Amino acid sequence: MWSDGNRLYTRLVAAVTATVLATGLTTALGAAGGGPALAEEPHLPGGFSLRESPSGQKPGNLTDFAYLPDGSVLTTGKTGTVAWVSADGRSKTLRTLSVESQQDLGLVGIAVAADYATSRHVYLARSVPKGGGSYDLTLARWEVTGTGEPAGLRGERELLRVPGDANVHGITGIVPGEDGTIWVSVGDVASYTKTDRLALRAQQPNAVQGKILHLTSDGRGVETNPFYDPAKPDAVRSKVFASGFRSPFRLSLDPRTGLPILGDVGWNRWEEVNLVQPGRDYGWPCWEGTEPTRGYRDLPECEDAPNTPPLVKFRHGKGTEKANSLTGGVVYTGSSYPAQYRGAYFFGDYTHQKLWSIRYDHQGRLTQPPQNPPLATNVGRPVKFGTAEGGDIVFADIASGKLKRLVYEDGNQAPVARIGIETDPETRTVSFDGSDSFDFDGDRLTYSWNFGDGSTAKGRQVKHTYGEPAERFTATLTVTDPSGARGKAEVTVVPGNHTPVLRAEVRDGLTYAVGERVSVRAVATDVEDGALGVRWQATVVHCPERETCHAHPTESGEGTRFSVAFTDHPDSHMELTATATDSEGVSSTYTYEALPREHRLTLSSTVPAAVEVTSEGDGDTSGGTAGTAMVTEGATVGITAARTAADGASVFSEWDDGVSERARTITMPSEDTTVHAVYATPVEQRYDAEPELREVLGAPNGPVVIDGGVYYREHAEGRLYWSARSGTHEVHGPIAEKYLALGGHERFGPPTTDQTVTPDGRGRFNHFLGTPYTRAASVYWTPRTGANAVWGEVRKRWAAMKWERGPLGYPVTDERRTPDGIGRYNHFSKRGSVYWTPRTGAHAVYGAIRARWAALGWERSYLGYPVRGEYPVPGGRRGDFQGGSLTWLADGDRVVERRASSS
Repeated sequence: MWSDGNRLYTRLVAAVTATVLATGLTTALGAAGGGPALAEEPHLPGGFSLRESPSGQKPGNLTDFAYLPDGSVLTTGKTGTVAWVSADGRSKTLRTLSVESQQDLGLVGIAVAADYATSRHVYLARSVPKGGGSYDLTLARWEVTGTGEPAGLRGERELLRVPGDANVHGITGIVPGEDGTIWVSVGDVASYTKTDRLALRAQQPNAVQGKILHLTSDGRGVETNPFYDPAKPDAVRSKVFASGFRSPFRLSLDPRTGLPILGDVGWNRWEEVNLVQPGRDYGWPCWEGTEPTRGYRDLPECEDAPNTPPLVKFRHGKGTEKANSLTGGVVYTGSSYPAQYRGAYFFGDYTHQKLWSIRYDHQGRLTQPPQNPPLATNVGRPVKFGTAEGGDIVFADIASGKLKRLVYEDGNQAPVARIGIETDPETRTVSFDGSDSFDFDGDRLTYSWNFGDGSTAKGRQVKHTYGEPAERFTATLTVTDPSGARGKAEVTVVPGNHTPVLRAEVRDGLTYAVGERVSVRAVATDVEDGALGVRWQATVVHCPERETCHAHPTESGEGTRFSVAFTDHPDSHMELTATATDSEGVSSTYTYEALPREHRLTLSSTVPAAVEVTSEGDGDTSGGTAGTAMVTEGATVGITAARTAADGASVFSEWDDGVSERARTITMPSEDTTVHAVYATPVEQRYDAEPELREVLGAPNGPVVIDGGVYYREHAEGRLYWSARSGTHEVHGPIAEKYLALGGHERFGPPTTDQTVTPDGRGRFNHFLGTPYTRAASVYWTPRTGANAVWGEVRKRWAAMKWERGPLGYPVTDERRTPDGIGRYNHFSKRGSVYWTPRTGAHAVYGAIRARWAALGWERSYLGYPVRGEYPVPGGRRGDFQGGSLTWLADGDRVVERRASSS
């Protein structure tokens, strides 16, 4: 992605676009001889701005970034550097790795494991030199050293290695799942300058190139992958989630469906955004967008290649509606952006420095197309998107080497300032602490103090010594978020007076279910006043997006003990705050944070579908990721299953506990719980609707099996199949036995017809769709010939001759390979045959000409293979072969041979 974008590569170099990373940006940044500048003023919608922060990488080197739980960030540089940047902007290099940094290669990806807080694991994608200019592309897990701040990296464990057959389109994205699995995007690792047959690996299920992989933490395939083989979890096929990608540059997970969404960098004409469905093929290299790809479309492998249309496609070019090198983005999950952007997918164009957003529904249908003109322009060159605290969109700009955060100010919530003080009356020194201040949007804060005597200071925790003789001051803390929103708090300070002391008695480590009592005891004393009364305030802190919170004050009380029932408000915790104030008006506070006792609610479905957790309260929708949510014990939450599954054909039937309503509530029990949505597939729908079909197939022998995009179920007398392209059809009896013996749907695709009676009433047949690797096929049966299969070019020729109604009759053999291995053929019941080779094509011979050719030794004779099927000539018929011709003359029923060299 960094270096090619499309076939305009040479022109793009001159324009300083797609080769920016590969050349270290010396041209783009004007470092050598005053090259063109990139830093035009960004154009953004009203209320939006870009906030820059350091990455620890030089301009032209920044490739990726990932936030750590404390808000600091890890970044990677193309030349092999892994850097750490603290929340306040300090940076250091943790390690420099050996890499091959040409074109797309180098240290290009980083991700932080979901369990980083305990494991300290991160994942890195890089090109590893092997010597002599060769290299491999690897994904490896590392451990971050250091007990507090990261100090280094150690303990590399390789999870994936891909041969470096090309210096572009390698491992392009890493996304750790909350369940400990890892999503990985891999490009085709093929040339961008020509038609390269290596790109066809993107279509092959046993090659990692051109795929989205779903791996366990040790690099094996995940059991739910569409092609998973329990006997071979390490096999490539077991790891593949979807195929047919060129350069799937950066992927993320859609928070509603859990499916990958990505940008695929195009070649000649089209850029794509794809919401990736399991088992689907997205067309490359045979398709680009929704068009067959020039240079590839005429290859035999592309003749029947499938293509899943993209969610969005962009034509290459310079117009406002065009793009040249998409960088996949992320879905906005915050609440500070205007409503039209909430839940929208943000992504960018690396070449033309643009940003767009789109919206789509849970079935992957576009509901809001990309803006034209774009949402933002002149933003820099985005090479990775992520999400900051509060949900703001952040991207890595390789041109500047900065991280850029897209901030919206109009809807920004002001932070809340809180002050803690401690006074030393002997020295009149007061210690001020603003650590309990917070921002509902999750933003980092800056702290400014005014001590009330004309002095000021900055910092979260400060000290100030007051002079004589005044005894009372009002100190003010102002906290400011990155958008400039401010919150203030004041506190009365009496430098010669001791601050009240609050001592709380709580049991550490407690968590609470809905309705359980939260009890706290606190005692307040003061040097001057003795025992003081304690005032309590309980607050529910609601965090519908986990990082975006707002508060609901609830009960209050007086006394040393305070007890409240834990809230039933979803996605919330409680704060119980005690305040003691002495006679001078000086106060001390203590806040106990009561956390929910949560369990994992997992939602699954028999076929891929949008199954969501929702909660009612203040109009919020909470926990909105399909698949899993952490829910407080005793909380009542809503769960909803889509009416129609992602395949567009399966329909909701019931939940596995028997509830038939798609939208329902569930009270979270005291343990992790899984609820399963049952969908009726097209296979089940047709079987249930047709008594005659049930009589033909008999009882089912098991559940519906999903193999990629093909659904099927075995029955006592046959099988019933469905795919989006073929519809729902049965196959049974001898035809089914032949079909399955030859490889079934894996070889010939699903049936496109039910078993059908031939027009003459003598036979039966099924047609079959074919696969990306085989063409359409048919199996024909009669009592005399049995069941035989015909496919590919032989089938096409037979069909052109009116199937069994023509001069050939029914097939009496399956398609076979000729003894020399060059050709293929079928024999037919009316003394006819069709022979095919890649050079000669498919041609039919029959009757006396076929008999004479057979007597001479078929294709092994001097005649070789037929090059033209039989055709009429004066007095008879003629067939042409590689080595001559055979002519049948009606006046005597004789065959005349003619060698090619005869005159």
